[in-house]
Amino acid sequence: MQAVILLGAVIVVGLVAADWIAFTRKNPRVLGYGLAIGRQQEALRVSPDDFDANGCLPLPHGLAWLCPGQHAIILLPEWKRFGLRFRTAWPLNGALHYDSFSDCTELRFIKRMPWSSALLTALWFLTVMGGLIAYLVSYARAGGFASAPGAFLGVALSGLGSLVLLFGLIVVVAAYRLEDKRLMVVYDELRAVLCEKPSQKLD
Repeated sequence: MQAVILLGAVIVVGLVAADWIAFTRKNPRVLGYGLAIGRQQEALRVSPDDFDANGCLPLPHGLAWLCPGQHAIILLPEWKRFGLRFRTAWPLNGALHYDSFSDCTELRFIKRMPWSSALLTALWFLTVMGGLIAYLVSYARAGGFASAPGAFLGVALSGLGSLVLLFGLIVVVAAYRLEDKRLMVVYDELRAVLCEKPSQKLD
């Protein structure tokens, strides 16, 4: 039994690692990979002259990679270049889609998160919530709420489970805000290269 659990854990870790590698590599397939969690539009100048022969544009906190065949630019933040030098379990990347090279073309910016991060987060919350509900139902059927001490214990344990859920929610929100801030820093650095003056955002 322990060998099965260990093998399952190794497989999960391997799948998560492969998912993260696929999410952060310089490959056109990254453009549609991951869960889309944010979108915005803006008009900017887009020119291949801003990128090197390999389509790369090094930025102070990451990398912009041009995919002319897909009419897109991939933004990859580098967590080692930020003040808080650690990677959370919810990394983000960005893809800017454009129609053509122009001095003022509409860019559609899409933020994405790895599938493993989204699925494991959802699985964790569902497991905790399901466990809490199952406990309350079984506790009530066993007559745990029939007496005052039993009711107090049930409420106390329910509160503890709620605190676990709240703590998990705080961690996820804080990590997302950190990763989103990192991605937007790289986005602003790219904007500074693409145009000298900030462009007006489209309605």
